[in-house]
Amino acid sequence: MKIQQLFTDAGLRSTKARIAVLKVLASADNALSHPEILDKMSLQKEFDRVTIYRVLDWLTEHGLVHKISGDNRAWKFQFSQNSYTHVESNTQKKQLLNNSHQHAHLHCTSCGKVTCIHELTPQFSKQVLAQYHVESIDINIKGLCEACSHSH
Repeated sequence: MKIQQLFTDAGLRSTKARIAVLKVLASADNALSHPEILDKMSLQKEFDRVTIYRVLDWLTEHGLVHKISGDNRAWKFQFSQNSYTHVESNTQKKQLLNNSHQHAHLHCTSCGKVTCIHELTPQFSKQVLAQYHVESIDINIKGLCEACSHSH
C-alpha cells in the first residue's frame, strides 16, 4: 500500500510531514509513542516535535491512526490499517475512513509494547446503545508479551 495513494483516495491533503509520520506508523509492528516516532524520524531533521504532535492529532482526527492510552497517561499511536476501504468507482462517494476504534489492545507491563487485537470486539445490548452514541472504545489487556515472558 502506498501512503500517498491513501491520502489521495481519501480526498485528504498530504504533506511531507504527514506522509513521513504515517510511513513510520504503517511500518511499525506495534503502537508507538511520540518519542518513539521522533526517534525513528531522527534522520529527517526538517520535522520538529511540535510538528509531529500536530500531524498525529490530524491523522487521528481523520481516522488514519488511532490513539491508545499507555502508561502514565502517555498516548501511543497505531496505523489504522483496517479503517479504510478503497472505492474504485468515481460515481460513488469516496467514503474511505471509518473513525470507529472499537477493539482491544494487549499491553506489555514490562516493555510497554502495545498491540491491537481486532478479533476481540465489544458487544453492547440495545439498551446501552439507546443511551449512548459510542465513538471509541479503549480496552487494554495487560500482561507480558512473548519476549518479556521468556526473560522473566
